[in-house]
Amino acid sequence: MNHLPKILVVTQNPQRQAFFEQTLSPYFELAVFRDIEQAMEECARLPRQVIIIDQNGRRDRNCDLFVEYSNQLRDKSPGLIATAGQDISFDIDQQEIEVPALFFNFPILPKALLDGVSRIIGEKAEHVWKELPEAIGRPLTLTVEEYQGISDAIANGEPIDCNSAAESCTPLIDAVGTGGHHDLLKAVQSHHNYTYVHSMRVATLLTLFGHGLGMKGDDLLILSTGGLIHDVGKLVTPEQILNKPGKLTEDEWPVMRDHVTRSTELLGASTDVTKGALIIASQHHEKIDGSGYPHGLKGKELNELARMSVIVDIFGALTDARSYKPSFPQEKAFGILESMQGQIDQDLLKVFRAIFVPGSDVEKQVA
Repeated sequence: MNHLPKILVVTQNPQRQAFFEQTLSPYFELAVFRDIEQAMEECARLPRQVIIIDQNGRRDRNCDLFVEYSNQLRDKSPGLIATAGQDISFDIDQQEIEVPALFFNFPILPKALLDGVSRIIGEKAEHVWKELPEAIGRPLTLTVEEYQGISDAIANGEPIDCNSAAESCTPLIDAVGTGGHHDLLKAVQSHHNYTYVHSMRVATLLTLFGHGLGMKGDDLLILSTGGLIHDVGKLVTPEQILNKPGKLTEDEWPVMRDHVTRSTELLGASTDVTKGALIIASQHHEKIDGSGYPHGLKGKELNELARMSVIVDIFGALTDARSYKPSFPQEKAFGILESMQGQIDQDLLKVFRAIFVPGSDVEKQVA
């Protein structure tokens, strides 16, 4: 089963079709049409996240027709990316568009197109979040805005504002405390920024873990904030490695693993990062037997916070949906974790499972 986001392309130009396919097909499931009406019929049958309409010339009405169909499909309408030749204006009243939209004139850089598609998918998800109950929608909206702020700060060479990150996590703690963690974990997966998605899920799971252990106040805030910012080093990891839709090579793995060191450096430059959040960022890939990275810490060198973050990071990764794999069922994820004898704290894992799956046999054993 293909788990890539679904994109429609409408074009009658063979060269541009080849460009779209070469640029997008490694990361998205593409369907190419020559006719806008057939494309929108396909959207009605099977919702797509984005439609790319390549305008033929100055009198091409495909974009206007898209607006008409989009109004009929409403929330099921895809976001729009319109493309056209150099210096050609778009035959569309942009004020009429009620879905996220971007406009590009050729020549288009592949990265610009990839970023545009990802942006549209993200904006569509964020629009849906605003329609959710406030207890669920607000934590998602605040944390995604904060994550974009962190990304901008890194790009501008500015320190990460960890206090601001903590403030964005306060509604998350409230939502988890009232049993909203499953809704958060599910809803966030509709976003296309995987680094944010995974970080938000880890923040949610760590908060749940801490809540179940009876932690309160600043201790819970350290967990949620640490989860949200634990992978900031991935924001400077090369995109072709970070978002590669498949297994990494032997040469690529060291570059990916370096995200932990980069996270530590970026957070270490902050004036307000807590010691606990820094431990989560720097040690969430360490293992009790010393087989983890980047420092090969083992045994008593890993405190409870580090051991909790390792469990949650792995569980989050296993149950995340990726372009190349579905979300693993929770029982399969727990089975994999339970097979990691000597690598992760099995006693803490039992506690986490009892918290995540209340009423289970594991909960009775722990009690």
